Amino acid sequence: MHTLRDASILLFLFFLIILFYQLHYKSELSIPIEIPILSKSETFKIVSNEYSSLWYQKYCFKNKLSQKLVLENLPQYLNNARVSTNKICQQFATKFDALFRLEEIYGLLKLSPVYLNKINQWLHNDELLIEQIKKQRIIKIYNRYTHEEMLYNYMRSQRPQTKNEISPEEYTSKLLQDSKKNCDFCSKNYLNSTAEDRFGRLEHRLSYTAANTFKYDRWHTLVVSRNHDTLHLTEAEIVDMFELVQEWLHKAYSIEPMYTCPEMIWDAMPKSGASQMHTHLQASLGFDIYYGNIERTRQGARFYAQRNNGRNYFNDYLYIHQVLGLTIPIGNAHIIIHLTPIKDLEIMIMDEKLNKNFYKALHLVLRTFVDDLNEYSFSFGMYLPPMNESSADRHEMPVVCRLVFRNSVTNLRSDMNGLDLYTSSVIGKDRYVLYQQLKEGIEKRQK
Repeated sequence: MHTLRDASILLFLFFLIILFYQLHYKSELSIPIEIPILSKSETFKIVSNEYSSLWYQKYCFKNKLSQKLVLENLPQYLNNARVSTNKICQQFATKFDALFRLEEIYGLLKLSPVYLNKINQWLHNDELLIEQIKKQRIIKIYNRYTHEEMLYNYMRSQRPQTKNEISPEEYTSKLLQDSKKNCDFCSKNYLNSTAEDRFGRLEHRLSYTAANTFKYDRWHTLVVSRNHDTLHLTEAEIVDMFELVQEWLHKAYSIEPMYTCPEMIWDAMPKSGASQMHTHLQASLGFDIYYGNIERTRQGARFYAQRNNGRNYFNDYLYIHQVLGLTIPIGNAHIIIHLTPIKDLEIMIMDEKLNKNFYKALHLVLRTFVDDLNEYSFSFGMYLPPMNESSADRHEMPVVCRLVFRNSVTNLRSDMNGLDLYTSSVIGKDRYVLYQQLKEGIEKRQK
């Protein structure tokens, strides 16, 4: 009897232990892992650097002002700043190394005479390129906190491309024209061809909302411009769309204030994945945290502050690009040709809040890409600071949008591949070349 009773007690205790561990780990998993904000963390604030990028170029990078900066020489620029006796140069190098990891490596090729002849045809018998392809210089830039990475090799831009009979401009124009015929979003068609949000439809003079029929979140809507043509929006039409987005966000937040994290996406043309040709962006509110890629940046920024005496990640991120001469200011808004793009033609716009400078910057970028660089398809992602935070609450996040123009609309080859999806972004266009193209396009439009 005693043996049976003892066994029963042991069995009961065993089940209690199992139950305890189940409850313990269940509660652990239900708590989101979040890096706390330091009370002494800096707020994000746009400030002008005391020294210009040209000053850094001359005194820190030891690069003659008559010589253009090039991405391939970034390791040398950084080394010169590291060994400089100037404290300003040393401070830049320290901040760069705290945020980024930079590597320079070489990939070597052994070419047979037959294959070399074929490569000569691809490279139009350019002797310099032939030498470069035998010993290829690769620049790796890794963001230690968001874990984004760029692998840059100029020779990637020299790969043979297929030619198309129809020009991208002609193809795009025809697609836009044909899609107007039975467009669900044009004229008054949307009243019977789109859904409404639970609180109804919001309308402005130049745009309106339509609840997404195929939702990816509880609070998820479309903001539709009354202009069918995404590629030729006026600045006023852009402003109207984003003002309506903010109105919708505040309306949704007032109904369910636990949804605090505002995000937007915008795809133009089928090449980018757009299901409708008509101009529309998508807005959503995330519950408690942002969607994965954005939340990774948010938590990375907090971790950066913890490891760097409370410094604001976004302040230092912007500062590094300002020093490197990779930003174009439009008032307080900054267009950033950043070091870890997802593809060659990605840029970023950063500001403290949505305002006229941000809208102007976005419009200038779109016009330069479409009208000057003849790029006709883009994907856009954006986030705003949480709805329950303000500058008075020491919010650590700015307004950030990332905009990437996709591969040529007539190119059958996808612009995304296994490398981009599962490893790192591989880039063939020098960031300084893109910077110069955008700078020239923007400056001529500001005259």
